[in-house]
Amino acid sequence: MPLIDFVQVYGQDVAKLLDRHERLLAMTGYNEPLIGDESRLGRTLDELSPRMRRYAEKRGAPPQLSDRFVQGFDPLNGILVNYNRIDRFMGGISGEGGPGSIAGRMWRAGEKPPGDGSLYVAATGRRLLVLSMNTRTQEFTIVFEVARSDIASARRAGKLFQRGRVEVRFTDGSMKAFTTAIFSTARARTLVAALSGPTQER
Repeated sequence: MPLIDFVQVYGQDVAKLLDRHERLLAMTGYNEPLIGDESRLGRTLDELSPRMRRYAEKRGAPPQLSDRFVQGFDPLNGILVNYNRIDRFMGGISGEGGPGSIAGRMWRAGEKPPGDGSLYVAATGRRLLVLSMNTRTQEFTIVFEVARSDIASARRAGKLFQRGRVEVRFTDGSMKAFTTAIFSTARARTLVAALSGPTQER
């Protein structure tokens, strides 16, 4: 069991953001995976490198990168390897889905939170939320939300130095992984149980 119960500590503050009768079931820190393959999360044109952007503007889409481990040979640098495959071996797949997918929106919300806030993920009877807490005022802001009905499955999928890693798969086919703790699995298991339980009617 976690030493600090975030639901008890922050429950009243988070309740200000919830709908009437909506219950906070679980809450934990939200962190992007320490290491993982992000290549399956689609980028917008603005997020592409200048060279990739020119290619996409000319051809209509970015080039499809090979998934092979060995990408080729360069006389100056020797064997060229696919570092995404190394990241995948060490930390799994960090996410899958296009820029407009649920996972894509969740990824971007976690990448650029407002201000200097600490990020938390919360499960209610109706929604999955990513919250940003202002470290000065300790006020929470919702930076991402999705209805529980849009969640297909949730599971703990621990990796090296990411035992508290969680994978959430959505009904649009996208998937997002995040880490709740490096060594502990308690918060991950509590969150997965909450997301796998019955939803709350409005």
